[in-house]
Amino acid sequence: MRHRASPRFWDCYSALPQDLRELADRCFSVLRQDMTHPSLQLKKAGRFWSVRVGLHFRALAVQDGSDLLWF
Repeated sequence: MRHRASPRFWDCYSALPQDLRELADRCFSVLRQDMTHPSLQLKKAGRFWSVRVGLHFRALAVQDGSDLLWF
């Protein structure tokens, strides 16, 4: 499965504090290597996919063909 990000995702990402961006980058690295890694808690919730970023944040995506589009 390929991962893509919407322009809105990048706007929101850029607005995050540096430490949270670094955490998101580490989580994405784990996601690319192993989507089933327990720390990510990747799950489908209705039409959305949700992945854990630290204890208090989640990133959301929708499936677009065989891709996940993060927004």
